[in-house]
Amino acid sequence: MFYLLSKILYAMVAPVSMIIILLVLYSITKIKKYLWWGMGLLIFFSNPYISQLAMGWYEVAPVAVKKNEKFNGIIIPGGFVTNYTIDGQLRVNFSDGNDRMMQAIDLFKRGVSNRIIYTAGADTVFGTYKAEAELGRMFLLKCCIPDSCIWIEKASVNTYQNASFTAKMLDMKDPAWKSKKYLLVTSGFHMRRALACFTKAGIQVYPYSTDLRSIRSKDHVINTFLPGFGGVQNWTYLLKELIGLAVYKIKGYI
Repeated sequence: MFYLLSKILYAMVAPVSMIIILLVLYSITKIKKYLWWGMGLLIFFSNPYISQLAMGWYEVAPVAVKKNEKFNGIIIPGGFVTNYTIDGQLRVNFSDGNDRMMQAIDLFKRGVSNRIIYTAGADTVFGTYKAEAELGRMFLLKCCIPDSCIWIEKASVNTYQNASFTAKMLDMKDPAWKSKKYLLVTSGFHMRRALACFTKAGIQVYPYSTDLRSIRSKDHVINTFLPGFGGVQNWTYLLKELIGLAVYKIKGYI
């Protein structure tokens, strides 16, 4: 129930939802302040420059792994992979956050760690999908990552469960895990909440931010100021994370 309610709450505060609600109120009541508020929010949220400034404030800045530094595992929280079938063939479908996967593969190939830990179940309210971690493992195998180097946790559906279920898995697979260090690979805007959850679960994690939305089109003046969906999308992610932090603190997850 908490999972479903959190999804509904996120949808209600999304910029597009707020704008639509205001415009619908205007169409029903003809009160012009609803129209002006709706148009004002549209202009504000669709501005890439403002959204990138906000993202730059919130994102956890990327850091480079020191030369010859090693980690006992590379942890990837899910949220960017689903699947669908075409003529009986299963196809893995990647969404915008797939930079987590790409960076994790790069880190593995560079020898930063000999273990990838993918934590994600089937994060969906409607429909039936394979657990994301299973799909992720399929892709990692295609990228020539040995199966023996991949551990998956496939029951979690949110960040809190990513962390707590991973800790339980480590309990079974490596009794000495609490004394080891892991590289947490996730989107910069998601890193604060993920870092807090994994730390609370007792896992010694170090942040490796990916998918940095604050630097997109930053060097292109026209793209930086030209209204677009990218600005709305940034605010959607940011508001979701701020609500997530607040809810997780109330629930005692972090």
